[in-house]
Amino acid sequence: MNHQDRDPEELLSLLREKEGKLQKTMEELSYLKSIVQNTEDAIIGIDLEGTIISWNPGAEKIHGYTAAEAVGNSVSMLIPPYNTNEISLILAWIKNGERIDHYETLRRRKDGTLVDISLSSSPVRDHEGRVVSVSTIARDITNHKKMELEIQESEEKFREVFNNANDAIFLNPLKVGGKPGKFIEVNDVACQRLGYSREELLEMGLEDIASKEDLHLTESIKLITSEGTATFESIQLAKDCTPIPVEISSHLFFHRGERMILSIARDITRRKENEAKLRKSLEEKELLLKEIHHRVKNNLNVISSLLSLQSKYIKDKAALEVFKESQRRARSMALIHKMLYQSIDLKCINFGEYIQTLTEELFGTYATGDNIELNLEVGDILLDINTAVPLGLIVNELVSNSLKHAFPDNREGEIIVEFNKNNQYHFSVADTGVGFPEDFDYRKANSLGMRLVNTLVDQINATMEVHQENGSCFKIKFSEEKFTDMSL
Repeated sequence: MNHQDRDPEELLSLLREKEGKLQKTMEELSYLKSIVQNTEDAIIGIDLEGTIISWNPGAEKIHGYTAAEAVGNSVSMLIPPYNTNEISLILAWIKNGERIDHYETLRRRKDGTLVDISLSSSPVRDHEGRVVSVSTIARDITNHKKMELEIQESEEKFREVFNNANDAIFLNPLKVGGKPGKFIEVNDVACQRLGYSREELLEMGLEDIASKEDLHLTESIKLITSEGTATFESIQLAKDCTPIPVEISSHLFFHRGERMILSIARDITRRKENEAKLRKSLEEKELLLKEIHHRVKNNLNVISSLLSLQSKYIKDKAALEVFKESQRRARSMALIHKMLYQSIDLKCINFGEYIQTLTEELFGTYATGDNIELNLEVGDILLDINTAVPLGLIVNELVSNSLKHAFPDNREGEIIVEFNKNNQYHFSVADTGVGFPEDFDYRKANSLGMRLVNTLVDQINATMEVHQENGSCFKIKFSEEKFTDMSL
């Protein structure tokens, strides 16, 4: 049946169908052409002899040649001189019907500079299936290669720092439930210190290299998981079972959605040895200092005993009293060194306890009856020996003075001793005795005791007030100075 035998309407329908297909084909071609013209990639057609037969704007942008300059010339114009054999190999593969995908190479631009490209080439066939040309797509990967190089350099620097650090570094994941997994990275120091190969350590975890004597590792891991960081001491075991004391600083962070623990272990063997030497030296010096306090106390007691013996040959009452007062002063200082010898802190004493002991001894010496009552309001306050010695002598003088002079003829009364601390130290000795004469000026007193008290008050940089209502009251305020510790 020919076209003349067909119904006109049928022919018209066939014609419209072909026009529709043609229109669709034209639209597809236009779409493909738009892609070729607007892509950033270089799309180049080459015949089997290597001559450029098509050139898109992307090729001009990448290679620098216009279409007029490129079409008709050999593609070798784009190949660096040292790589001219490359085009022959590519054409050989294409003629065999093979494809080349994402082949990274270099191309030379019009200005002579080189550009990194990713090349994909495929054969173009005619209607009989024969290879007649080559279609190449080249993508500029210069920035990508630059980033790769920067990443590589960064990794090399990291690896260099990682492996040349002075400390052992371990990286391991944190499993569900908070238990660390096996190491996924260790540095060279870790391998050298523990005596394992890298492969051996990557089959181990923190618990595998920790000493069984380390009872704090579990608590430390819990602290890392809860706080995100922890610094603790541990003992690691080398392959030959040698214990290595270390200080570990661990940090928890996320890497690709997984929790990781980075641990840096510093060998503190030398530090521990030095600490042991220092501790031994300190113990020796403490023993020496104790012995010094003991000998000072004994010597002061010897002085007190000598004064006591000498006083037996003195007939003059005034001279005898001077000897006895000197004896009591020596004993008050000896008491301080006795308490220091017995104290854990060899530089400070509980001065409240000292006041109680000293005043009880003074009452035993001076009080002949029950007419005088002692009232102590003292706290457990530590004082440095540099302050305790002069203040102890002040206590001795003021309490002795009240006992000797405030209650004549067995007059009844009370002696109140107070010692406390707020912003400053407050010390006072008061009595309900007869008091001082109205014209008494403690600053100008001629007695040895008051002159000694004034000197000692100045020595500790204190202020003193004297009140004479219903007896006498000495109030002393001071701030303890910071004395340099010369024991080390």
